Amino acid sequence: MKPQIIEKDGMILAGMVYYGPLSGEGWSGENPIGQLWQRFNKFFDKEFKWVENHALTPEVGYEINIWNEEEFQETKCFYVFVGVEVDRLDDMPLELVGKVLPAGTYAHTMPKGQEITTWEDYVYNEWLPESGYQLACFGDYHFQIQRYEEGRFKGLGELLKESEIDVYVPITKSA
Repeated sequence: MKPQIIEKDGMILAGMVYYGPLSGEGWSGENPIGQLWQRFNKFFDKEFKWVENHALTPEVGYEINIWNEEEFQETKCFYVFVGVEVDRLDDMPLELVGKVLPAGTYAHTMPKGQEITTWEDYVYNEWLPESGYQLACFGDYHFQIQRYEEGRFKGLGELLKESEIDVYVPITKSA
């Protein structure tokens, strides 16, 4: 699961967002992130024609976690965005929001099975401090990208052990 350093193009995404603390059990369809995915999936099913016309790869979903470290330490609140990569935002349905992510240097890893629930601890607390890199900062915020591809991510519960995702963490050389 050791991250590889890559250069990644920028992305345009359309989806839905949640802001608040994570409550409930992690990796559950019942917590706020699971509920956000459920809400987006209902939209996806209802508006498939729009998604089909604009999504670059409709079979790939993205979850973006965005946080300000000081605010997170104080409130435990962060942004979670779920959606798909699109070609443009100009005729996006009202219930969606757009997100434009920058090109740059990223740590890329592909956790499998139970690693999907523990990769953050390894990447942020073990690998990053020894890597010669630090988290890239955008204004006062950091983010990470989780990429869920149909066929590779099988689902939660028992299906998690058969799953794999891609994770991208923006980084810069340490000073």
